[in-house]
Amino acid sequence: MHSQTTVHLWGMSFDLRIVAMIWLTMFLIGLAAWLASRRLRWIPKGWQNILEITVEFIDNTVKDSMGSIGIKYSYFFGSLFLFILVANMLGLVPGLVSPTKDLSVTLGLSILVVIWMQYIGIRENGFGGHIKHFFSPNPFFFPLHLLELFTRPLTLALRLFGNIYAGEILIEKLTEIFYIAVPSVWLLMSVLIGLIQAYIFTVLSVAYTGLTVGANHRDDSSQEHSR
Repeated sequence: MHSQTTVHLWGMSFDLRIVAMIWLTMFLIGLAAWLASRRLRWIPKGWQNILEITVEFIDNTVKDSMGSIGIKYSYFFGSLFLFILVANMLGLVPGLVSPTKDLSVTLGLSILVVIWMQYIGIRENGFGGHIKHFFSPNPFFFPLHLLELFTRPLTLALRLFGNIYAGEILIEKLTEIFYIAVPSVWLLMSVLIGLIQAYIFTVLSVAYTGLTVGANHRDDSSQEHSR
């Protein structure tokens, strides 16, 4: 099945099924956002209530790690959380697969987080200030900071990929052996695992971004906002 859904372009391989699942994930998120916002109420109900809870959760998570200046970047982390959450759940639907079971997808998300971290670091601290943090507290720490730049996103990608891929394989095998009872119980566990993995990926991305911005900068900005 893999050979039937894989195409090769420009020396690269693309799994069309995974690509389709990525687009389906984005469509479902867009549909949910439209359903939640088409009839806004002062007292939220249904989809609007779920969306507002999610937004509040992301805002609080970002604020805890980055201070009040981080709120303006919540849209990125919120989008990241929703994408990973929905992508994780697709594999639980018969006939569908989770995009996050593909290592190239999780690596792509991690690379996106790394680029985002540099963007925020430069925007908040300036180019010189951002480069300076790679040499703090002294130049001998430069190799360590450079290593962290690659190892942190790599661990994010491998953790997400490993958990989702293993979960889908286990469901397939349990279904072949036990048919209904055991797979149903594991299916509920997989929902919880998918939610936890989306949470961990997002929270660690926020934490790593906060470290890139710098604690001193966050504290100063928080004091200015409080004044």
